[in-house]
Amino acid sequence: MRRILKSEAGFTLIELIMVIVILGILAAVAIPKFQDLSSSASKNAAAGVTGALRSTIVTLHSKYILDGGTFPNYKATDVINNTNAQGITLTAASATQITGTINANVCSWTYTDNTNTTTLQDAVTGVAGTGCS
Repeated sequence: MRRILKSEAGFTLIELIMVIVILGILAAVAIPKFQDLSSSASKNAAAGVTGALRSTIVTLHSKYILDGGTFPNYKATDVINNTNAQGITLTAASATQITGTINANVCSWTYTDNTNTTTLQDAVTGVAGTGCS
């Protein structure tokens, strides 16, 4: 029978407990940080969708100018149908309300038809909803 040397005995119970305690402390610090990142990601995604909607309105208005037509009076559905926002499904709650769900948070935007003016940047305003702003 082979004799086990002291150096081959393995870890002591104290060493194992210390490792478990250190892992518990690291987990207690990391979990709140992760939850904060999730909230921040939802807010930033909502801001990105706001930018996409505004960009769509400018693109539609530019198309109108190039075509030389009459003012088209775009509705929220026209803006949604021409917006390429991946990972979110946008719907028109009304002619002026756009809604979408980001990470289980329902967000909404207000659309104002400013295509017959020069203030297009304010055409989509106010991302609202819990976790969206």
